Amino acid sequence: MLKRIFAISGFKISLLITLFILGTYIWNYINVGGYSFLELIDKKVVDFIQRSRGDILKTDHIAIAAIDTKSVDNYGRWPWGRNIMADLLHEMETYYKVKVVGYDVLFSEPDSNDITSANVIEQFYSQVRKQGPGTRDFQNKLKRIKSKLSEEVNNDARFGAELSKWNNIVLGYFFFLSSNIEQTAHLTEKELAEFGKRIENSEITIIQGSDFLNYIPLYEGFAVEANIPLLISRKNLNGFFNVVPDWEDGTIRRVPLVIRYKDTYYPSLNLQILRRYYGDQPIRMVVNQGGIESVHIGKKTIHTASDGTVMINFKGPEFTFPHYSVYDIINHKVPVEKLRDKIVLLGATEVGVYDLRTTPVSTAFPGVEVHANLLENMISEDYLFRSDFTYFLSAIFILVFGFLVGIVLPRLSAAPGLIFAILLLSGYIGGNLWFLNNEKTWTSFVYVILVIVLNWFAIVIYKFFGEEKDKRFIKGAFQQYLSPKVIDRLVDDPSMLKLGGEKKEITAFFSDVQGFSTISESLTPEELVELLNEYLTAMTDIVMKYEGTVDKFEGDAVIAFFGAPVSYEDHALRACLASLEMQEKLIEMREQWREQGKHELYVRIGLNTGNCVVGNMGSAYRMDYTMMGDTVNLAARLEGVNKQYRTFCMISEFTYKPIRKEIEVRELDLIRVVGKNEPVRIYEVLGKKGEVEPERLKAFKYFAKGLQLYRKQAWDEARKYFAHTIKLLIRDGASQVFLDRCNEFKKQPPGNDWDGVYQMMSK
Repeated sequence: MLKRIFAISGFKISLLITLFILGTYIWNYINVGGYSFLELIDKKVVDFIQRSRGDILKTDHIAIAAIDTKSVDNYGRWPWGRNIMADLLHEMETYYKVKVVGYDVLFSEPDSNDITSANVIEQFYSQVRKQGPGTRDFQNKLKRIKSKLSEEVNNDARFGAELSKWNNIVLGYFFFLSSNIEQTAHLTEKELAEFGKRIENSEITIIQGSDFLNYIPLYEGFAVEANIPLLISRKNLNGFFNVVPDWEDGTIRRVPLVIRYKDTYYPSLNLQILRRYYGDQPIRMVVNQGGIESVHIGKKTIHTASDGTVMINFKGPEFTFPHYSVYDIINHKVPVEKLRDKIVLLGATEVGVYDLRTTPVSTAFPGVEVHANLLENMISEDYLFRSDFTYFLSAIFILVFGFLVGIVLPRLSAAPGLIFAILLLSGYIGGNLWFLNNEKTWTSFVYVILVIVLNWFAIVIYKFFGEEKDKRFIKGAFQQYLSPKVIDRLVDDPSMLKLGGEKKEITAFFSDVQGFSTISESLTPEELVELLNEYLTAMTDIVMKYEGTVDKFEGDAVIAFFGAPVSYEDHALRACLASLEMQEKLIEMREQWREQGKHELYVRIGLNTGNCVVGNMGSAYRMDYTMMGDTVNLAARLEGVNKQYRTFCMISEFTYKPIRKEIEVRELDLIRVVGKNEPVRIYEVLGKKGEVEPERLKAFKYFAKGLQLYRKQAWDEARKYFAHTIKLLIRDGASQVFLDRCNEFKKQPPGNDWDGVYQMMSK
């Protein structure tokens, strides 16, 4: 059949490739936070474009007061005495008359130079002991000591007094964005609490759509480190200067404008600087059910991603923005017009200070210039932004270009086909570049290029080799029910196969294809047998790999067990590993079936561990090595229960107990199956320990909390956790089931005597 279909047109090949790429693109868009190689390559393409543009800065809103090599040579190693900071601020305010001063540095400890005041005091008492009071020489020395004492002790006070004079200051602080205690090991609990108090009254207070705040994805601070109290004034604003690199490659592309800390929302240094720049307009945050929509400062609107980040449109490599040495500013060596009415950011560019970042335009980019780029972007409204519409447009382009290549290329010879593909690529890339540079948005580079290139390559190969040869293999009428290792042991001990049964602990395995009846109705008998044999062969091979025994096939159902006839202690673990490998194999097979135009199969599996009777049942002339007992019946029930919870691999508490250290699971429910009075705790198998994505495990913690509240009949609270799990795990069936149950129980409560057990009404 496939040979006949492909003989019609190369368009069929192109269609399958296009739909596969489109499906991959949609999956990666839905699976936010998951790793995707293609998404990373797409980011790298935009990085390359920004890097290749060079210096494109056209405005002069911002300047940088640099803690550079020249300043370090004159003032010594950073951090300097606060007297220098006071001098710098005084000159910027009185001589240069800057508009806003932003500090991309932190003053979280007292000036270390003040410690030397103890030596000065000691000098004073030394003079008193050596010379009695009253001599002129003593009085002169006393005056010098007092002068020196005053100069050294009051550095922080002097800088604080200078800060309190002006209404255009924004100080910086930072959050610890990880719960790792090693990051805050240098701080005591008292210090951390004090730091938290020092940023109070700087939070965002105007929030539209605050009801959605519990569900939106935001960066969250676990602790804060702020400036010392002497430097904090009611006149000054405070903002965090955290930048968060992309976890895939450590590159800073986005900067958060909002961070949640103890259920309060704090603005970034950049937002607070803009607030000062626009005359202390309030910050207003607009939130919808999808996340943060925008941030407003007066009439200025800044559109953000749902997590409150803004993508930076870098204006060039490092030192694109004007840098002026702190030493030159203090000593009036910078022309006044270079700083007057500008936003001036104080930050480090000296390599020894180590405030260098990896960005799309450089691997050693000053952190202060990251903030300068973002500030300039927000003032000029030319930051990069991709809306849901651009993602939708990318999907349309994948379809359109895929169909176009599939229709045109099969009708062209090799040379014209190559020219057509090159023109198509050039036109798309050129148009997308124009939108990126002029409209600050773009559609996917990688996916659309990939659909053009792969379709061209596939059609060329198809036309070169001609029609596919028929390589289908006829399968044998008999199946291998046992692995070769098990067969070898049975040969050594034939008594294991004697007629009759024995009581043994095993793990029973039941699997069934989802919706197979519907699938079989749409196939001819020949197609049905071919599909079924291909599926059953693959599943049987995996059972035998883990030394399991295939009991029988019942249509599309596979019935097997682990731990007999040959006994081994880890039969529950083998059954779980086999189930996981089956699901992984099915993912590969579904990709092949999609390419071949066949139906895709999804399989539900039920496992249960316990004692049952296994052995050869039947007569002396015809026997069947099989299993019987309640353990078997429960495994069969659990396979069907998967449908109720929309899962694909379910185990009982009896299977979970021996495998809990090796296999990652999610507790689903406490149920009472048909025909049984005792409730059974059931679990979903997720994967091997250490191989399940951290994002999924985090989402399952929300599910577990929701399950706990559900059993306490706290329906509204439970709904929040199940809803959040669905948001983190798109289309999580189990969460939706409990969400629906909460709604039903809220209308018709089960009563105070409810034991939390769910009664299954069907097999």
